[in-house]
Amino acid sequence: MAHEDLKPGEGKVLEDRHVALYRDEHGNLQAVSSICTHEECEVEWNNGDKTWDCPCHGSRFTRDGHVINGPAVEPLAPAEVPE
Repeated sequence: MAHEDLKPGEGKVLEDRHVALYRDEHGNLQAVSSICTHEECEVEWNNGDKTWDCPCHGSRFTRDGHVINGPAVEPLAPAEVPE
């Protein structure tokens, strides 16, 4: 699925670019780094909770990259929406 195909409320990681994309309810794309700030694993989209979750150590982030729970203490870095 290309990022143009993301529906409102959906998220996707572009692994080749290390970008985590989320389309909000207004159709706007939000982009953050998909690299966890704890141990640099790649986060995954949790469709049920609408969060970015790290499979390595359990850190969870909001759709816009803020830490929900650690061990990460720093948010996901902002990223550019790829063209």
